[in-house]
Amino acid sequence: MGTLAFPMIGAHTGCDNTPYNTVESFMEGIRLGADVIEVDLRVARDGTVVLLHDDSPYLHEYDYEDLNSLPVRSRISPLYERLEIVRLADVLPIAKQYGVQLNLDLKTTDAIEPCIRLVREHEMAGQVYITGSSDGMTSRNGDFRVVFNTATKLTPEESASYSLFAEKVCREGVEGRYYGLNMHHATCRREVIELAHRNGLAVWVYTVNDPDTMKQLIESGVDAMTTKEVSRLIALKNLSLS
Repeated sequence: MGTLAFPMIGAHTGCDNTPYNTVESFMEGIRLGADVIEVDLRVARDGTVVLLHDDSPYLHEYDYEDLNSLPVRSRISPLYERLEIVRLADVLPIAKQYGVQLNLDLKTTDAIEPCIRLVREHEMAGQVYITGSSDGMTSRNGDFRVVFNTATKLTPEESASYSLFAEKVCREGVEGRYYGLNMHHATCRREVIELAHRNGLAVWVYTVNDPDTMKQLIESGVDAMTTKEVSRLIALKNLSLS
């Protein structure tokens, strides 16, 4: 794969067939050697930041203690018949202990402030990246690395003239003072990577599980790659170093 630096490896929550947004998945990403561990974040009624991907009416009806009671949480998902709902406060100390970076994927804007407050309490601003709902974060929290989520699909016009898309997202990234671009892999081409790098923006791609797509994007120079198949991407990294 040449002399390019290998991208940071991001463990998508639920990596290597573990249940999503669980301590088990979190620890599996660390065990496999990922550089960054992703978690999805929402908030309960009392502002407790919890690891959940999908919205639920129970989040708006219950404080965390009641939300995490067996009768309520088991209605959110059968998974929670045997597992508790994990809080961000539960995994931050683990990340700190192991020195692993975090991708905090905020699913709603109301998760921003309680998430930032909790990260600051743990003195971990330099250990996290923010993706997802990040409106206004770069102006209020300049010490956080916020990665701008670009559109998941190209318009017909952008497909026909990809430079339009590349120029647009890089302009938005620079003007918004973002750390970088967080892109669906199907929208990411070498042209946008090179333009982003010229503008001082990192390029992250998600969720890349196919080995051929992994190799193509590595060769194109992406800075980070999120995958459910962490062991597969680790194997490519080991091969590139051999």
